[in-house]
Amino acid sequence: MNLLCYANESMAYMLCGNMDRGAPEYQLEAAISKIFASQAAWDVCDETIQILGGAGFMKDVGIERWMRDLRIFRIFEGTNDILKLFVALNGVQDVGKMLKSGGASAALGVIKNSVFGIGSIKTKLHSDLSESAEHLSGDIAKFNVAVSKAVMKHKKEIIGQQILLNRIADVAILLQSMAAVLSRANAAADKDDLSEIGLASAWCSDSHQKIEQLLREMSSPNVNATDNAIVDIGKRSLDAGGYFAGSPIGC
Repeated sequence: MNLLCYANESMAYMLCGNMDRGAPEYQLEAAISKIFASQAAWDVCDETIQILGGAGFMKDVGIERWMRDLRIFRIFEGTNDILKLFVALNGVQDVGKMLKSGGASAALGVIKNSVFGIGSIKTKLHSDLSESAEHLSGDIAKFNVAVSKAVMKHKKEIIGQQILLNRIADVAILLQSMAAVLSRANAAADKDDLSEIGLASAWCSDSHQKIEQLLREMSSPNVNATDNAIVDIGKRSLDAGGYFAGSPIGC
């Protein structure tokens, strides 16, 4: 929960800082921050109730009200599902334009530079943050390649690949969070406050592992086949008007 709170705060501070400095474009960063914050708040509240056990469900404790109130945040101000598509499609749109005009080599790097708002990372970082910075840099490079390959494979049909687009958005959100916590922890370290380095390092390590898994899924034929099977089941359920499996006991 501490890590989620730290990453959430860091992303909000980075976004507000960009806005205060008069950045002309911050819609993607704002969408990413809204998605992350609303999901993180829900996860923290859910875990709090779990820790409290049955008491957490009781009205006099107050947490159950938080959970009911927090649930709407993933719907209000743009549902998280639609915002994820917004984040991913803005990215692949720019990559597609670069591929059309300049080929595959021209597309590489466009995500880092202009798509997801991941600003330049300070070259001079505290030494204890160097491994996390290397993870972020490497993950951005791998993400560039993975998205370019996805656009070349699906072309205009990528707009219908919602499971793939969700993975693209999930990686973008994690990359943004890594950049935000590194920036915040390094700013604190510049003031001789090393208390945040552990938080930033742990978050980046965990995010790096999640990103590696998501990138493997994006390129795996087996995962792609499973995704298609899940989509087909969804279509069957829609055609049937709901859950279509019969009862094993004839009810």
